[in-house]
Amino acid sequence: MLNIKPRILYHVAKAAWEGNLFERREEICNMVSEEFKDKTTRRHVANQIRIAMGLHPHNDDSVLNDYDEEALMGMGSEPIVVANPDACKACPKDNRSCEKACPLGAITRDELDNISINQEKCLGEGHCIHACSFGALAEKSQFIPLIKLLKQRNTAVYASIAPAFVGQFGPDVTPGKLRSALLSLGFTDVVETALYADLITMKEAFEFDEHVKTDQDFMFTSCCCPVWIKLIENKFPNLREHISPSVSPMVASARVIKQFEPDAKVVFIGPCVAKKSEALLPDLKGAIDYVLTFQELSTIFEATEINPGSQEDNEKAMASWGGRVYAYTGGVSAAVATTLEKLVPHKSQKLISLKVDGIPDCQKLLEEFNNGQRNANFIEGMACKGGCVGGPGRLIPPEEGQKQVKEYGENAIATTPVENPQVYAILARLGHENDAPSLAGKSPMAELLARKLV
Repeated sequence: MLNIKPRILYHVAKAAWEGNLFERREEICNMVSEEFKDKTTRRHVANQIRIAMGLHPHNDDSVLNDYDEEALMGMGSEPIVVANPDACKACPKDNRSCEKACPLGAITRDELDNISINQEKCLGEGHCIHACSFGALAEKSQFIPLIKLLKQRNTAVYASIAPAFVGQFGPDVTPGKLRSALLSLGFTDVVETALYADLITMKEAFEFDEHVKTDQDFMFTSCCCPVWIKLIENKFPNLREHISPSVSPMVASARVIKQFEPDAKVVFIGPCVAKKSEALLPDLKGAIDYVLTFQELSTIFEATEINPGSQEDNEKAMASWGGRVYAYTGGVSAAVATTLEKLVPHKSQKLISLKVDGIPDCQKLLEEFNNGQRNANFIEGMACKGGCVGGPGRLIPPEEGQKQVKEYGENAIATTPVENPQVYAILARLGHENDAPSLAGKSPMAELLARKLV
């Protein structure tokens, strides 16, 4: 039995777009499972459909319970990464790749040899999903209520697309063509999350200037990686005070958009599974309404017969080089360093960065800092190897993704957010007409872009 997730996603997305998902859910289950002809596989397929619909797996042959339809209209719920134990029956006991893929030991087996995820240990980065060729692990999708929203076209729905998007949908799909494809899907407009990374870059530069005064001071970024932040909070709580108080660019994009249009909906599209959990955090909930991975968006394009490569090239460039390079390891550090030089050129305590990616290396670095072994004052952590371009929801290899992002960054309208006119346009609309406000401390703009760690 091979992983049937792509087929399930396609059929569920297509039926949702055509408006007959609830009527066809059992038909889809029968169609996919009939080639296997056994009850276990029937439950596996039913649960894959549930996960695609944003629901938790259950131990039943049917797709929905009586209370599920109401749940489908919301954003979703934790946990995002879930186990579908029926698929484990086909997995050889001596070669369980999912357990090996989890660096935190969060995946185990119960007394009946069924897969189990320890949600206390799990950071939700999602690489375990692709380690399993049988689809026993999956992330819950949120596109059912989103598709309904896009089809109704009575609410402004903005797509905030992650800096890693460049090249993900094929070599012929330019940023302008992807924008047109999203507009065809029903989005009101498309914004580069990188533009809001520009705002966060300025904020982190101000924060560094305020907090790093001596060679004993240091600051943790990257705010854009929820797994890195969660790792510090869970396993190194004594280091939490050194975390940048900024929200991620994803959350910043939604907060700013909703300052202008409070009733708007904002959908984040990127390579990261953990962003689905970040959007549900108590102190951040209500900013981002839905999260899609690039893989899920590609499936929706296929199901709706929208070919991004054949769309009009309608680019709306917004972000600086600094915002765009957030997509790969070292990009955040480089962006903040160059911005700091512009904002505070004579600062005596220079920014000395250290970049690390992959959860094992992130843990090792944090242990060293915990023990006082440090030779940097600005520490950037990314859970995925290569940074966001290595996220589990990507469509192309990380190396190719980084190459594409670098080229796109070089073509940006400005090098840093300090020279980006789009940044000042946002600030002017928020009431800062003459100059960039201080984005550190308790100013209204700083508060808008701040996360209150609890």
